[in-house]
Amino acid sequence: MKNELDNLPLFKPTHKKSKLAQQWDECKEKQPDLLPKLAEIARKLQARGYSQYSISGLFHILRWETDETTGDLGLKVNNNHQPFAARELMEIYPELKGFFKTREQKPKGVWGQLY
Repeated sequence: MKNELDNLPLFKPTHKKSKLAQQWDECKEKQPDLLPKLAEIARKLQARGYSQYSISGLFHILRWETDETTGDLGLKVNNNHQPFAARELMEIYPELKGFFKTREQKPKGVWGQLY
């Protein structure tokens, strides 16, 4: 059954990604080793007995290690990408499920956006 709002010109359902989600996808394309490096750090922390850790902490550790090992301050990872990284790490690496706390994502752009 069709919703009566479907035919109104001002209201259209949208299912496109948010700007931040698009930027996260671009970040992963530019730095394909980002998630594996974060997963490696998380596994090391688990091996040391941590059952949970902050994704923000992992970002800082990765920035520090990149600077220390390469002398490159150019690791470009926006802090706004942290929630995306946490969710994706727990999805890709089953051993990391529940390692990061995440908040519920609110749906954006479902109904009522004016065009």
